[in-house]
Amino acid sequence: TDNTEKVIAEFQHDPRIIYHKIKNGGVARARNTGLTKATGDIITYLDSDDIFYENFLSTALEMFMKYPTTIFAVPNYNFRVELYDKNQRLIDFNEMVLRQTNNVTLQQIFNWEVKCAFGTGLLHTRKVIKKGIRWDMKIKLFDDWDFILQLGTAFPDGFLHIPWVLYEYRQRYGTDGRVNKTAYETFAKGFVAIYEKHKNSPLMQEQTWYPRQINKYIKLQKELDEGKAVPPVYKYFPEYFKKK
Repeated sequence: TDNTEKVIAEFQHDPRIIYHKIKNGGVARARNTGLTKATGDIITYLDSDDIFYENFLSTALEMFMKYPTTIFAVPNYNFRVELYDKNQRLIDFNEMVLRQTNNVTLQQIFNWEVKCAFGTGLLHTRKVIKKGIRWDMKIKLFDDWDFILQLGTAFPDGFLHIPWVLYEYRQRYGTDGRVNKTAYETFAKGFVAIYEKHKNSPLMQEQTWYPRQINKYIKLQKELDEGKAVPPVYKYFPEYFKKK
């Protein structure tokens, strides 16, 4: 619905850039389209509001070559949250840099000790396609977490953490993005969906977030309904909610 097609047209002279336009059907459908169209040996994803740093591809390729048994990998990233007004103008932001450690394990991802932001930045080989793994269009929240849990269950020894900050992950509040439409109770349902789908995975047996996370968001929803909590859109900017 924006000017993506017009912008991409400026780069169509470069044969490396191929543009496929499909009817809007959610992020999972878009990523699956890219996944089925991809021809490279290593595949990655970049959401429209995030940024790859200049050394993202070169560093990732170097790591895959250094560790040839790697099936999928995640680099470290910087996290930035932005707040926009009704005219889509940026009014405030927080730089929440480097939420990871230098030694992220797959178990930590299953344990929700490392927060998912892998719709951007996740890399994997073509073996994932051959395994039949796809982005789950039924998962409406935590679809990126679900995808990497699928990878971890199928390839528990194929994970690589890249301990360099290679991209910036952004969440924009006050726009028409998904984070603005997600209620606390939706987060609770999202955790339930993830647990029910992956509860039998060997790596899920050490988790302690279920049902703690579900109860946390059910409580927040109740407090919001009672006027005691800040709406999710203002969770990083509570001072602006108080001004309303």
